Amino acid sequence: MQIKDLKQGMWIECQQGVAKIISIDQAHNSVIIENRDDHTRNTIKCDDITDQPQLHTGCDSYY
Repeated sequence: MQIKDLKQGMWIECQQGVAKIISIDQAHNSVIIENRDDHTRNTIKCDDITDQPQLHTGCDSYY
């Protein structure tokens, strides 16, 4: 995903699973995430984030 499309508090999907964005580092094109299951924090590149619109904040209805 593009860094401009990311927001703090947003839910994302990456290799580590589903996680919440804690902080955005535009200078390094990366984000700090917190894993949903074990609450560990990691830094990942924005290119490693899979776009999953159903995970985005405010989208709690599935069709």
